[in-house]
Order: sequence, then structure tokens, then C-alpha cells
Amino acid sequence: MIAVVLVIAGVLAGGLPALITGISLALLLAITLAIYLSRSRIVVTPAEISARGLTFHRRRDRTLAASVLRATVAQPGAVSQTIVVLDAGQQALLAINGALYAPSDLDRLVNHLGLPTGGSDKPITMVQLARQQPGTVSWAGRHPIAFPLLCALGFAVIAVVLGTLVAALTN
Repeated sequence: MIAVVLVIAGVLAGGLPALITGISLALLLAITLAIYLSRSRIVVTPAEISARGLTFHRRRDRTLAASVLRATVAQPGAVSQTIVVLDAGQQALLAINGALYAPSDLDRLVNHLGLPTGGSDKPITMVQLARQQPGTVSWAGRHPIAFPLLCALGFAVIAVVLGTLVAALTN
């Protein structure tokens, strides 16, 4: 959505350099999203539980897993399940954002782990989950307003730099 607005606004305001910049940014965004979705996996073996995303690969020893916390997390614009694998001291070993997975896949994961499961039925926010279970939520999840604003700022800086570069090359 942001990329479409930038392309339209850029063409209206700046012509060809803005069009090239807008299309480049839209492609960059689409490629990043496609890579993220294709790389995201959860793998459970007899020895370990691992979760992989775009920029991370977390591996945890399966023998340390003692229980599972299931939380329905309300995020801006969506509600999804979050699965947290806990150790014997109730510390988070691994947190899995269920927004990328079908509910049936998350049910299969929890059943396959065969661990005691807890959690509440009512939705909570990421900030509430972070308070309830420290170590389960990333900085981005604990700051639901600041993170998107920082992303938008970064995207705007990239757009200005790329637009300036394209304008200089096309004139």
C-alpha cells in the first residue's frame, strides 16, 4: 500500500525519476516479503526445536523444553496465535509468531511437542505478553508504535537517497 502511494505521488510530482524510484522501492518491498515468507520455518527434531525467519535462525535444545504457552495476541490490524516454548523455570526458550502459519499447523506443532500447554483464552497485546512472560517479545513487538514509525522513516530515507541518485543519473 505504501509503495503504491509513493509511485502515484512520485509520478504526479516528479516524473520519470520518481516513477523509477517508486517502482524500485515497490520491487524491493515485494522481494523482501517473498524471501521472508519463503524462509520462515519451524523444525522439530528429536534433539532440537528451531525457528527460522528472514534475519534469524534460533535453535533450542528440545530436552530443555518443559511446557508451552499459547497466547492469542491482538496486534494492530490482526489477531494471531503466539507459541512460547518454556523451560523448567518458566523462562522462554523460543517464541513463535503464529501470524505466518495456519492455526491447524500451530495445533500440530503443539501436539507434536507433547508438552503441558497453558495460556489464556482472551486476547492480549504484545506488551501484555512481554510483561507476563519476559523474554518472549522482541523490541519491535514491545513498541508497536515506534517500530512502524522507524520503518517508515527508514523507507523514506531510502526513497530520498534512491530518488536523488536516479534524478542525478537521468538529468
